[in-house]
Order: sequence, then C-alpha cells, then structure tokens
Amino acid sequence: MENVVILDLGSNSTRLSINEVTNGSFREVRRQKVMTRMAEGMGKTLGEKVLKKAAIERTLAALTDFKKEYQDLPNLKVKGIATAAVRAASNSQAFLNQVKELTGVDVEVLSGDAEAYYDYVGVKNSLKLNDFILCDMGGGSFELAVVKDGQAVNLASIPFGAVSLTERFNAQDLLSAKDLFRFQGFVQGLFNEQLWLLEGRYLPLVLLGGANRTVARTEMMRRGQKNLDEFHGVKMSARSFLNIYTDWLGLNFSQRQERLGVEADRADIILGGLTPIAQLIQQLDIPELIFSESGVREGILYSMVTE
Repeated sequence: MENVVILDLGSNSTRLSINEVTNGSFREVRRQKVMTRMAEGMGKTLGEKVLKKAAIERTLAALTDFKKEYQDLPNLKVKGIATAAVRAASNSQAFLNQVKELTGVDVEVLSGDAEAYYDYVGVKNSLKLNDFILCDMGGGSFELAVVKDGQAVNLASIPFGAVSLTERFNAQDLLSAKDLFRFQGFVQGLFNEQLWLLEGRYLPLVLLGGANRTVARTEMMRRGQKNLDEFHGVKMSARSFLNIYTDWLGLNFSQRQERLGVEADRADIILGGLTPIAQLIQQLDIPELIFSESGVREGILYSMVTE
C-alpha cells in the first residue's frame, strides 16, 4: 500500500487529501481545508496580478499544519498542484520556491485545460453519466466541459472565479441592480466566446466547487437530510437552484451569513460564484443539476492509479 498525499493550492482554499492506494484503486482517509483566499485582490485590477503577502502567509501556514499530518506516513508520495491564482500571478515562482523550501514538493501549476480535463476524469469515474455538461466554480477560474457518450467533446477554463468576480462586481454585500446587470453582461460575453456550450443544451449540469457545494447542502437541509457531507450524486431541479440563488440575491452580507449557517465563510463570495451558474442554467435550458464531490484531485488520482 502507498500513501498518496495531494496538496491543492486553490484560489479560495488550500486543501489536503490523504489517500491509501492499493492495487489500482484509492481510498481517501483524511481531508482538510483552510480558507486561504489566494486570489484575494485579483479581481480589483485589470493589469498585473500578484499574490498578496497575507494570502501567501495564510497558505504557507496551512501547508505547515498539513505537513504535520502526513510527514510520518510510510510509503509516502506527495503531489502538489496549484490552479488559477498561481497561474495568473506574476510572483508565482517566488511563492512556489517558498512552498518547495517548506514542504520539499515541486508544485505543478495546472493549465486551465488540464484542470478542466481532470475535473472530467474525476466526474466520469465517480458518477454513472454518459451525457452531461460540467462546471467547476473555483475562486479564480471556472472550468466547463461538454461530455457526450462518456467523452469530453469540448472543455475550457474561464479565468474568472468566485473571488475575482465578487471583487470585480462588488458582490460581497447586497448586489445592486446596476452591478448585477454589469455582472450578467460580462458573463454573457464570456459564454459567447464558447459557442460549443450550445452542445450542452438540455443536458444535466454536474456542479463542482465550494459555492455549488453550499447550494447542495442547503437543499439537503431543506429535505431534512442529516449528513451534509454526503452530497456526491445529489440531484435537484434547476428551478430549485434558481429559487435559492434568487433568495440569496436579495440578502445583504450579514443576512447571507445567517442564512448560510455552517457555510457562513462563503457569504461574501457566494453570489460571485453562483451568478454564472444561474446564467448557464437559463441559457442552456438545463433541466437538472447533479453535485459531484469528485473533481480535480480525484481526477489526478484516477489517472495516477491507472497509469
């Protein structure tokens, strides 16, 4: 048996995943998440993007704690990945050097297409679906794919996410009608650049990412379900999703914090993450949503164990 650790340096959170790998399969035995907001400030500027000192310090602190969790495991393999915030930042190499010095790990900065591909692999191997459209809403980017007969026919990474869109359109608090209109127009422009998305019309939409998980847990609470961590494969209608989104759209920051409960740490960025999803649902006449817990990290693990 091999212990495989994934360190995921995301734009909104830094995550640890410890997995036992045996005979071509894996089982996650521990996961941990710290909200580190690596993409902080990136939505406020159209020019050069940099990782803020505070964001770097939060991430290094999280990695220091994570290392204590895995460093004594036998037969250990550690893989580090970074996504949109590190991809976009002009000072990313200096940050990655600090990570290497701290952990000994050479972090792989995934391209946007690679991130979308691993999302597809993660979903394909964990949900019994042949035809679907996929959207993973991250902090600094969101990934899209259209899947037909089990194969990804098109995929893309859009370099804007929940954190950066929130900052760009002042969505932290009550979103004004003017900013919402600007936001929707901007998202429509992004979708217009991806004409292949029309191939996903009427297909179920598989959702990944923290903002979407918050919706899944909200729906599960409404249904009276107890274990809110077991959201993989949970389905809901597009109408129910839009009702939840519309409800939150009418709340200010403190009201959203109260409404979100255990997910209150997303109250400031939730509209930034969900507005593109709501627009995608309406534009493509999506009938049903399916939530996936399996994404980039799992896609990488599936690829590793089948090599």
